Amino acid sequence: MIFSLVYVSRAAASVTHQDLLDLMATSTAANADAGVTGLLLYSDGGFLQLIEGPRTAVESLYASIEQDRRHDEVTLVRTREQRAREFPGWSMAFGAVDEGRLQLLSGTADPRPTEAEATFVRELLAVFDDADRGPRPGAA
Repeated sequence: MIFSLVYVSRAAASVTHQDLLDLMATSTAANADAGVTGLLLYSDGGFLQLIEGPRTAVESLYASIEQDRRHDEVTLVRTREQRAREFPGWSMAFGAVDEGRLQLLSGTADPRPTEAEATFVRELLAVFDDADRGPRPGAA
């Protein structure tokens, strides 16, 4: 079984495009070493991230994110056990949402999502749109 976790947070300070690219590069390497895959979405000072992999690796990464000074208001949205990864080839994909459009950047050889990945990204975007209203009841 694969463990997955989704959280939302606010950037503690102004984040530049280069900051996001640097974060993606660092995360891609570290996540590959830990057996973690996922997706990080950023929009207007807010983050939504799905992390999946071995439970101990995911929980350890989330604990470090909670302590990371670059994040404020880290809020767990959902955890679950699942049979397969949502993003098996993405040690960390990154999407910047601007005016409702998603610009997907990825450290993978082929950043184009499969239909299943695209559908799940749309579901995550719906969660991201609701993030300012807080997590949904019973979502965690």
